[in-house]
Amino acid sequence: MPRTLPHWPYATAVDQALVDRGVPPGTVRLNLGARPDERMRIRLRWDVSRCVGPGGIRLLRDEETGWAYAYVGPGYSIPRGPVTSLQRVYATPELVAAAADSLVHTGRPPAEAHEEEWPQAGTVRDAIDACRPR
Repeated sequence: MPRTLPHWPYATAVDQALVDRGVPPGTVRLNLGARPDERMRIRLRWDVSRCVGPGGIRLLRDEETGWAYAYVGPGYSIPRGPVTSLQRVYATPELVAAAADSLVHTGRPPAEAHEEEWPQAGTVRDAIDACRPR
């Protein structure tokens, strides 16, 4: 059940910001990795029918490296690297939504860098730490 995942509150806030911005993803996935000590991730995906360009877009958030994106289609994924405008691992949901909007509608992430961190990031980090085996 996703609500038991410690990074669920962040994923929910990001999803709501995407809905508010008018770019809800077609797919939202959260995972803990194969083992409890692996990094937690959030994956958002927009298929080709909703994107400019020849393929869809995937946004991936890794708890250590932050947000990255890739171009995706049937049977392929072309990683493009970090979303450099999102300088924080827990960028505010509104900034993530703005980056997704740019990716979906232009095929490129925004250029302007933002340093803002989501105010509840500390609570999620604590929940992730508590979830890990000791």
